[in-house]
Amino acid sequence: MKTKFMSSKIGALALASVALLHSASLSHAAVLVSENFTYDNGALTGKNGGTGFSNAWQTTGLSVTTGVATGNADARRDFIGNPFGTSGIIWLSFDWGFASQPGENGSYGGLTFYNNGSETFLIGNTWPTVGHDKWSMSGAGVSSEINYGGMKTGVARITLGTGATSTVDLWVGATGAPVDVSGAALLRSTTANMAGVNGIRIGGVDFGSNNANQSFDNLIIGTTMADVSAIPEPSAALLGGLGVLALLRRRRA
Repeated sequence: MKTKFMSSKIGALALASVALLHSASLSHAAVLVSENFTYDNGALTGKNGGTGFSNAWQTTGLSVTTGVATGNADARRDFIGNPFGTSGIIWLSFDWGFASQPGENGSYGGLTFYNNGSETFLIGNTWPTVGHDKWSMSGAGVSSEINYGGMKTGVARITLGTGATSTVDLWVGATGAPVDVSGAALLRSTTANMAGVNGIRIGGVDFGSNNANQSFDNLIIGTTMADVSAIPEPSAALLGGLGVLALLRRRRA
């Protein structure tokens, strides 16, 4: 009876330890930039909601429809200060996609990053030689994931380095649920120039005959995976706790 009681007590302590360690990791999370476009229907230009921005949206064509930025156009906005820095890890997630298949060799779009007004990196449709209807990323080529027929959620992990030495890993999944990032990334770029990024562009243009609109929503940029729409990788704390529980089960057997 005593052995059973002690095993249960140790098991409870192990679970509590895992929970505390997980809570500690979440306490370091920090959302740097966010925008969910909860504006009235109408033109996006001049809207200044969200967090982490120094100015309002600037665009000549994007509009807001039921809380989503849509149109065959793009929009620019700058961050407050320099949230990316030059080292460490940044996580981000966003919903994006073309309404219909975009024109081949005549379209671009998604989420573009700027450094002091100069375009430095793009996730979505990079205007590749072929594959404008697939998710692509600067320096990483084109994936097999289609980018039209509605939005999907992109999750990126950015490991910052000086110059063109940042690594960007991209996962893509359905909207409405966290994206699983436990497996290999859909695309990877190891030559990204992401240190010091201080602005973004959303959306883009289809110059082809389709004139496909794009939709963009739910941008989050943070310092940990807990900030964004992603399923966590197994943490050391969790794996350690599971190991303790496995040992307890073995001892009881």
